[in-house]
Amino acid sequence: MRYLTTGEVARRCQVSVGTVKNWIEAGQLEAFRTPGRHFRIRASELRRFQAAFGFGAEGDENPRILVVDDQRDFVDLAVDALEDLVPGARVEGACGGYEALLRIGSLQPHLLVLDLRMPGLDGFEVCRRVKEAPVTKATKIVALTGFDDDQAEQLAMTCGADAFVTKRAGLTALGRQVTALLDADSAAGVTVAPASPRAKAGRARTTHPSRASRHPSRTSKRTRR
Repeated sequence: MRYLTTGEVARRCQVSVGTVKNWIEAGQLEAFRTPGRHFRIRASELRRFQAAFGFGAEGDENPRILVVDDQRDFVDLAVDALEDLVPGARVEGACGGYEALLRIGSLQPHLLVLDLRMPGLDGFEVCRRVKEAPVTKATKIVALTGFDDDQAEQLAMTCGADAFVTKRAGLTALGRQVTALLDADSAAGVTVAPASPRAKAGRARTTHPSRASRHPSRTSKRTRR
């Protein structure tokens, strides 16, 4: 899994690198150090931080996820779970393949959680259409079945799915797969510009009242020592 540098985080939040280091030192943003003593931050941790502290609330693109299944109870359950497991994401549901195509057009999701075994327009055909259309071919797709099915998995991958999960593996496993795909996109720079620096700075002062956050230059020097 790839990680973000403090410079990339600073650019996405439109703050200084010193401010990012302040957040890390204060325990507000989780990071680890490389053997060369450089900080690295998971893209999913940055999304959690942005959702928790108000960054990205104006003018940015948090992940959009569409859950597609012919069973409404499962759709509702998966939507609730992914909202908790993927902080900051906008998660919506569609019941069946035809409704999915309509919702894809309006929501333009970054990622689909797609049940393969549905009556009428099944998940395989939805997957083909999404991956063949130029406007949606970059959409990540996690294919789902109710049980282990090697044939369905192979066919789903042939249709363009990016990952495969069984419902029996549980919603936590689904969340891990979704997060991994979103992290890969984010690390590759598939993001939209954040809010204006003035708006960001105002929120940062309100949310982070510590002296370190208000004076990044001092802490930045301390970090280098």
